[in-house]
Amino acid sequence: MEKWVERNRKDLYEKLPKKAISYFERNFAKKTNQFSLVVYVEFVVISFSTILLYLEGFQGWYKWLYLGLMSVFVLHSLTHIGQAVLLKRYTPGVITSVILIIPYGVVFYRTLLEAGTIDIADIWISIPVGIVVFMLLFPAAMKAASRY
Repeated sequence: MEKWVERNRKDLYEKLPKKAISYFERNFAKKTNQFSLVVYVEFVVISFSTILLYLEGFQGWYKWLYLGLMSVFVLHSLTHIGQAVLLKRYTPGVITSVILIIPYGVVFYRTLLEAGTIDIADIWISIPVGIVVFMLLFPAAMKAASRY
């Protein structure tokens, strides 16, 4: 991660809005092991919500936690594509987003919609739920990772 950032820092600073540069420096210009720890925490939270959903069924707060996390996960993949378009080059996560996450998201939502498990309103409700969960989780994970 840090090698890519160092190679692209000049272009990032030229193309990002000033507010985005400061956010980038605080949150993403981390060492690879720190960034990996944040991704691991996200993986554990998503896995935990998946297990809860499996054990308790697709209902109640388990449903909203799971849908919220999945919504943010899929929407976040779009940021990787946006970064690649903005910089006009490869960015970390763009290939995974295009090949895996977006197609998975399409199948995920289509399957749940066709089965009648969710409706379009559930998807729209899950987005702010996911954003709130992410806003609580991400800063804490980044702070913990900065210790290593």
